Amino acid sequence: MTFLYMIEYKLVAGSYIPIGVWCVGRSGGLDVEIRMLPGYAEEQEEADWVINRLVENGVERVARQFLVYHQETMSPYRGLRSEIIETDRYPSREALFADLLKQIKGGKIT
Repeated sequence: MTFLYMIEYKLVAGSYIPIGVWCVGRSGGLDVEIRMLPGYAEEQEEADWVINRLVENGVERVARQFLVYHQETMSPYRGLRSEIIETDRYPSREALFADLLKQIKGGKIT
């Protein structure tokens, strides 16, 4: 499967630390999900509201522009979002999240 993703960073004590992953797939329906690491409940709630607004507005599909918009509209005083990466390395979105969140926890994504 092909996915687009970006890493979310939070500004903490003058440094940006990775805290989560935004992912858009290519299957039918609203194929988008955002997951933050445990301990970032406020950021996860904000991400959940992004998805809720899509559902409430009847959006049926998102594409790269969705990620670009959210990448460009984040204030650097709060955090940032990485470049958008396209990959076919993962067989499922679950595998993508499992690997990338593990890499963040392990310090491989900084």
